[in-house]
Amino acid sequence: MARTNIRNHLLDMGFGQISCFSNGRELKANLKGQKLDLLLMDFHLGQNKNGVEVLQDLQKQKQITHTTCVMFITSDRLPLIIGQIVDVHPEALVVKPYTIRNLVKNISNCLALHQYLMPVFEMMDDDNYPQALVVLDHLIEENAQPKKKSALIKLRARLLTKLSRFSEAADLYRSILERSDKVIWAKWGLIQNLFLDDHVEESETLLHELTRSELTNDKACEWLARISVSNNQYSKAENYMHQIREGELSIPAARLKSYIYQAQERGHEAIALLEKKRESNRSIRERYDEISLDLARCYITEAELRSNTQRTSDLKVAKFLIGAAGRKLSDPSLTIRKDYMFANIAFLEGNLVKANEILSRPGMSELQDAEISTITDAVQAWRNTGDTEKAKEFLKLSQEKLRDINDGNEKTVSSMLVAKGEDAIGERRPQALEFNKIGLQKYTFKNYIEATEDFYNAYLLFPRELAFSLNLLQGLVHAELLSYKKVNTLEFLTELQNRELNEGNQKRLDDIVSRITKKKDVFFLASETEGQASNDDENKKRTQRIVTPAKPNH
Repeated sequence: MARTNIRNHLLDMGFGQISCFSNGRELKANLKGQKLDLLLMDFHLGQNKNGVEVLQDLQKQKQITHTTCVMFITSDRLPLIIGQIVDVHPEALVVKPYTIRNLVKNISNCLALHQYLMPVFEMMDDDNYPQALVVLDHLIEENAQPKKKSALIKLRARLLTKLSRFSEAADLYRSILERSDKVIWAKWGLIQNLFLDDHVEESETLLHELTRSELTNDKACEWLARISVSNNQYSKAENYMHQIREGELSIPAARLKSYIYQAQERGHEAIALLEKKRESNRSIRERYDEISLDLARCYITEAELRSNTQRTSDLKVAKFLIGAAGRKLSDPSLTIRKDYMFANIAFLEGNLVKANEILSRPGMSELQDAEISTITDAVQAWRNTGDTEKAKEFLKLSQEKLRDINDGNEKTVSSMLVAKGEDAIGERRPQALEFNKIGLQKYTFKNYIEATEDFYNAYLLFPRELAFSLNLLQGLVHAELLSYKKVNTLEFLTELQNRELNEGNQKRLDDIVSRITKKKDVFFLASETEGQASNDDENKKRTQRIVTPAKPNH
């Protein structure tokens, strides 16, 4: 009824070609060969993906581009919902109940502004961002309508970010906030550009301020978690994610949290989280299927960590989840996505014939439009066949696609998947081993600070290798360094204590802990001087174990 009413009013406004759809799948199926001037999107679409998810999918597949004017309509006033809508930069947001006069006015104004900016949007669609900025600056200079100014400045800041002119974009957002500190999108824009311009501490300070408001807390915690992940501080990232109520985790946020668990070898917690999210989305079939595939990938990862004889149950569950996902849909891209997962399962089962048969199916090499998760699955599969060149080709494709991702949570999760692909190819490992070897030589001659630099470089190349991490921590302690570049010694200790360690590595860590305890005048008193006194009791509790010293790992 709502769609019919809006359609009638659009007809009265003079629109001749109007299509109506009840969900994203219907819209996507009818978009081929069509160019939309205006997309009116509701947020809630019944038992289907919400409007923001649909728009993001269409934008990634380039079925909706900058030249389409997008407006959202919703009856929901929750900060979480409004925040999701604002993040996709619609031209307008109309909150129900609305009057026809208000709707007509919004549509007319949005289309007029969109037409005015059309030359800029066309260049953005062609990825010609430098020229788009030149044209936009000309429009700003000649603009005589104050009501347009805010939209023009907002677009200019987005273009500066896209062109990696982060300091200029930050200054532009600051100028907006100087006039009014209530402009939330300007705060997020400032934080993003400060972070990208390596002013991480300043961006973190602003984010901590935003955690004090219910309106912005969840998004700020997600941001802080992503920053922690970029520094390999997974325990710290987990603490930020715990500040978001589990029932209010968006799907991208739940996915991020599950990968943070997996990075700490706590796959059972990742599985438990995704199981809950999957069950709560059972009625939303598309989302349910996507979570099922994420869950299957968790089980595959768990199987990789087990011996051949212990993998059976994990792989059985993974196969069930993959087989059930999208069973009623005839989507070729989904079929390829599932086939790569089945191929990796076949390898883990030792069934090379089956794996090769799957990889020989039509379309398995056509991944230009695939998700990064599928491409990194392909990297793993082709590496398993011994076709390293093909694995490298897909790894390069995943790295290229990573640059174009705008959503923060998706980008962080994709970065972790790409890093896993890089580890699988093994290109970084020889380099890391060389740094580690040089560091060990310097350590032997008690050149602890110089050794720490080499251990740090090895750790950056291969952060999940425990030997490199433990060597770095040991170098930091012997050099009596509270921090080195992006690594804080006590926070790094916490990270390692949250990892699954074998007996030998646990002994090494216990020895390092005992050394820190003996040097508490360096680590704990200095921490208090730096304003970290509140953490001392917890850190002292962690450092009460003393065991036999161990040598650095070769």
